[in-house]
Amino acid sequence: MLAVLVDILQFFGLIASLAGGAIGYSASAFLRVAGSAEAQSAALIIAFLAGVSEMLGQSVVLVVNRVPLYRFLASLAFTGATYALTVITWSIAVLAAAPLTRLGAVGIDDFAAITGVLALAFAPRLFGVFSIAPYFGAALGNVLEVWAMSLAIFGLHVGLDLPVAAAVFCGGAGFLVSYLFRSFLGRLLAKPIGRLRHMVAGSPLDRSPRQILDDIMARIHDEARE
Repeated sequence: MLAVLVDILQFFGLIASLAGGAIGYSASAFLRVAGSAEAQSAALIIAFLAGVSEMLGQSVVLVVNRVPLYRFLASLAFTGATYALTVITWSIAVLAAAPLTRLGAVGIDDFAAITGVLALAFAPRLFGVFSIAPYFGAALGNVLEVWAMSLAIFGLHVGLDLPVAAAVFCGGAGFLVSYLFRSFLGRLLAKPIGRLRHMVAGSPLDRSPRQILDDIMARIHDEARE
């Protein structure tokens, strides 16, 4: 039992170490993820936690909608799972884009390494919890998006030994393809996904933190006038 506990603590220590290294553009962190199955699993956990963090940033919406605790936790898990799925989609897109460049190539055997590298690039999104800020949360989200993109390119360069131009092409093209794919599916499956989110959270969750804050301030203003 003690040995299991030690292994769990070591694994979480690995997660923290990899996340910190990625945020600091540490080549060793991406090299470790590219060559270790354990590190790749840890990187996927980081991507999952990034989704959880983003949902925590929207937790005020859940609280205002009086979402029960079990549905709150299910919403966190649902968002985390979508982040992990995004990483896998991005990895597939990178593999599809790789043959288009002669500067460097990756093959199907590199899929696990690519997935680990791209998952680790999600480390900055662990700060997604701060998206709760109603007036600069969207800007912060854009900063985290650019940060993650730059880490993906850096990781493909140092972790997969791709030349910088090839890393930019594969990472950028992969991101674009996955983004368009997600956008297409988002429109195609908007209603089913909306129903699924409603089922998980028990609420449509269609109000942003800013809208909620504006409603509260308007209510306070009206009461003060009375």
